[in-house]
Amino acid sequence: MVPTGAVMPPSPYGPYAFVFWNDELTEAGIRTQVAELAAAGFRGLTLSARIGLSREVGYLTADYLRLVRLCVEECAAHGLSVMLYDEASYPSGSANGAVVARDPAFAAQCLVRLSTDVTVAASGEVEFWRPDLGRAPDAVVLAVVATPVREGRAVLAEARTLELQPPGLVELDLAPGTWRVHAVVAGPSGGTIRGAHADQDDGSALAPPAADLLNPRAVATFLEVTHDAYAAALGDHVGSTVVAMFTDEPSLLGRGHRPGAVPYTPGLERLVAERTGADVADVLRGLPALWEDSEDPADGAPFRRQWEATVRARLHEVYYGAQSAWCAAHGIALTGHAAEGDDLGTTTLLDWPGQDTVWRWVLPGPTALLGPESTAAKVAGSAAATTGAPTAVAEVLGAYGWQLTMDEAKWLLDWYLARGVATLVLHAFFDSVRGNRAFESEPDLGRHHPWWPHLPAVVGYLARMADLLTAAPAQAPVAVLADDVHAPDAVAATLLQRQIDLHYVTVGQLATARRQGATEQGRLILGGQRYAVVVDARPGPAGQNMPELDVPVVSAGERDWADRVAGLLEEAGAALLRTAEPQPDLRVAQAAGGWLLVNEGEQEFRTTVALPDGVGPGWSWWFPFEDARVPVTGDGAAPLLLQRRQSVWLGPDSDAVELDRWPGEAGAGRTLEVRGWRGTPSQAPHGHGLPGVDGLPEGVDWCTRAGMRRFVGTVDYTTEIDLGEAAGSAVLDLGEVGEVAAVSVNGTPVATLGWAPYRCTVPAGLLRAGSNQLTVRVSNAADVYYRGAHLRSGLLGPVRLHCP
Repeated sequence: MVPTGAVMPPSPYGPYAFVFWNDELTEAGIRTQVAELAAAGFRGLTLSARIGLSREVGYLTADYLRLVRLCVEECAAHGLSVMLYDEASYPSGSANGAVVARDPAFAAQCLVRLSTDVTVAASGEVEFWRPDLGRAPDAVVLAVVATPVREGRAVLAEARTLELQPPGLVELDLAPGTWRVHAVVAGPSGGTIRGAHADQDDGSALAPPAADLLNPRAVATFLEVTHDAYAAALGDHVGSTVVAMFTDEPSLLGRGHRPGAVPYTPGLERLVAERTGADVADVLRGLPALWEDSEDPADGAPFRRQWEATVRARLHEVYYGAQSAWCAAHGIALTGHAAEGDDLGTTTLLDWPGQDTVWRWVLPGPTALLGPESTAAKVAGSAAATTGAPTAVAEVLGAYGWQLTMDEAKWLLDWYLARGVATLVLHAFFDSVRGNRAFESEPDLGRHHPWWPHLPAVVGYLARMADLLTAAPAQAPVAVLADDVHAPDAVAATLLQRQIDLHYVTVGQLATARRQGATEQGRLILGGQRYAVVVDARPGPAGQNMPELDVPVVSAGERDWADRVAGLLEEAGAALLRTAEPQPDLRVAQAAGGWLLVNEGEQEFRTTVALPDGVGPGWSWWFPFEDARVPVTGDGAAPLLLQRRQSVWLGPDSDAVELDRWPGEAGAGRTLEVRGWRGTPSQAPHGHGLPGVDGLPEGVDWCTRAGMRRFVGTVDYTTEIDLGEAAGSAVLDLGEVGEVAAVSVNGTPVATLGWAPYRCTVPAGLLRAGSNQLTVRVSNAADVYYRGAHLRSGLLGPVRLHCP
């Protein structure tokens, strides 16, 4: 049921604004922000209480929920979808401390180890040890285990259990020799979450306690306090305007937990025993292996793996299972992301699989392909592809700092899009930058950022890309076999640099596929995917511990394995795009019956692309940022020019404006210097004043002018150029810009340019005979104001017009 007065959004997939409610909230302010985000072209918003929310409003109070309903109603009126965020800040699961307030036993639990080395003499004299449990009256010793020590290492295989006697003494009834005695203590982890209010951040005595996400009663309380409250407040909007619940990095221990803590919940030892077929006594005797390395590295590893696997299965069942059931019952998707970027198994549990990239973890260069965060985008895209999810989700740009440039932002957004992630949640849009709020997971991307007038161009691009990526399931020819908890980076890097797309899959997914009739015409069928080759990226021989498959399995440990994969794909007739020469910075993904190509490097490249059968006349190169196309001519091969920070889709003809050459490419003809620019400050972010300066020329860094050292905002540069005769399609090259420019010709918007090369095509018909007015609106870098950086600002040029 659609609430009265709601406008149906064009799609629930695409760009979302991550909105921070971090100050005093007003109805007028909420209405204004929603209208601004709708006008900027967002498909929806993700609503989050954040550090700085006023205590007068509170979190999940009646007043807070009233304002949430107001916001959702405004979104409905503007045709925006809503993801509800399920926590106050993060990590999720504690309801800003309300879960533990309901019952202190619901606090996150852990095991810690107290240990001492003792030497038992041959005299037979009885010795005792009392583990120091501190002053906690309810501290519980789960087990006391002694292990012999040889050459400084504990021999876990010879562990024995000791009895604990009142009032907490351990009789060291041991054979002569050196022993390490371990008291394994269960209790609260002491971990917290980041709360909603200014005095609830990390390190504060008022930081909300983390909840036990392995305890079904604690999780049920979390859903009651949070989810049920939203459902009661929002009524029919849940399942219509509200399309998803976003859960964020659930943590078993919380932040700032006790040193050496291991996740626990009461009774977990019994679950481990059931899983392994062991006695509970055997499990308790094995507990030191959670911390201790044996003289034999394999001695404790199997126990640790079984313990961790039991914890993981419990989290999936109790926390994610309850979340999924609630969302399904209310007609919305569960989305968000796990605590680790390469946690493939957990990501597959989400209806809209998600990941995040924050804190400058991934940047142009090595971290794009290698390192623990380099696989996050492909993990989310793979989980969506193999489960048949309608979209993958990513939280992006958070805590990249005020030094984030639009150049860098475009690169990261394309990094996700090229890996199959269509719904990008842009982090963040602050209600306020008052006080120190401007430096809490900055930057703000909204009204407090000088980018704001130009952001709709980026948002529109993301919306077009989302429509492309969700029009049909993404396809990849290769499945890379990975562990549930780790997606290998080096294997993916090698394939991506060869323009061979891939999806990560797990052994469990392959087993399920096998039971359901896994192969057809030499392809592995999984979630609508048809893989021609499986690459086993796990250590050891290819194919170990996995079902037999009627498709080739290649071990990534083989010499020249990537060449073998390429050969097998060619034999299988896989539809690949091949370039005339190696292009390691080119990413290629099959999308919507065509191919998406992204230049992930720092240089433009010209190449020739070998076209698969059926591709030729009637197809085009569609440039989604420019929304322009260049027809494909000829069969078998086609030229391609892809500039820095540019993407293109090769597919059947689109309705975009047709160009006779590549966007921004200057053809043969005359080149005119464009001079005489006059710049006038026209706009400043919310709360910043305009300087009383007029007549700024091109080529001058405005931060060097009196009164403008820390000015961030927009300056409008205008000039006139007389062409004598009408020009056809032309190219305007702005030279150097600090840092974003919007170009208009004779009052008609032409392009937004946020990265080098600052060149755009002026379509035929805009430049007329005689005088023409050119306007370039330039906005500089936020870092100039927020951190005092001296970054060149303005239209720096030289500006040239290339006419045919």
